[in-house]
Amino acid sequence: MQNLVEVDCDVCGSNKSKQLMALLGSAYHQCTTCGLIYSKWIAANYDHVNETAFTQQLDKYAAKVDKKNRRYKKRLKRFDRYKTDGNFLEFGCNAGAMLVAARDAGWHVKGVDLSASASTYAREQLGLDVHTGTVESANYPDDFFDVIYNNATLEHVQHPLSTLKECARILKPGGVLYTNTVNWDSYTRKILGANWLLINPINHIHLFTPANVKTLCEYSGLKHLKTWTTGARVQANAADSNFRTPWYLNLMKGPLSMMTRLTKKGDSIEFLATKL
Repeated sequence: MQNLVEVDCDVCGSNKSKQLMALLGSAYHQCTTCGLIYSKWIAANYDHVNETAFTQQLDKYAAKVDKKNRRYKKRLKRFDRYKTDGNFLEFGCNAGAMLVAARDAGWHVKGVDLSASASTYAREQLGLDVHTGTVESANYPDDFFDVIYNNATLEHVQHPLSTLKECARILKPGGVLYTNTVNWDSYTRKILGANWLLINPINHIHLFTPANVKTLCEYSGLKHLKTWTTGARVQANAADSNFRTPWYLNLMKGPLSMMTRLTKKGDSIEFLATKL
């Protein structure tokens, strides 16, 4: 049994919230002031929880370095328009697969990751400049990065407001912050609920919506530029799930995926922000 501690909204500090879903001994609450969705009770040793989870999957993440290099280079092309000095930061870089692709594409790369095992691998095996810790503790210069990138990370961050404020400080005027995270307001969550692997208040302690990412940017001193979403899942993938997808929902997967472009109800939410 995890030793859990109660927390309030990290963004606005309010203790006023409504419960959305209870599971795994905790519960997701939504702040009634700013709309952030957060785990009301998190592990007292949360950093250790993250370290254990990522260490167990390090081999899987390391395998992505070569396997996904071409795919990641293609993804990076969207950021070419923001390139001036070419300084690129990924926080939550894990074993460094995206950083290797960015380095190969001509960017000057730096990374940050809380996981000691993953960041050590990135430094020692891949020769990457990766800081073990938070963006805040890395202490990068003001107005330094053209692009700050994070993928499947913000849901793990204990203090998203502090992290994005620091991103605003170190981002160049005209540069961009890119985030890809879990969309609570998605068809997937509404269909699967706790049967969706990403609904996990022990490991994914903050969840986002098209509305609350705008609010987070405002509190962080960033200008929100764009939000879009992709993906719809109808098959359960949570551990020990007994959910059986009705036949008609299997037929809906394709149409729902297409609709996410208009409705912003895809399970993956992406947004761009820039310096005010």
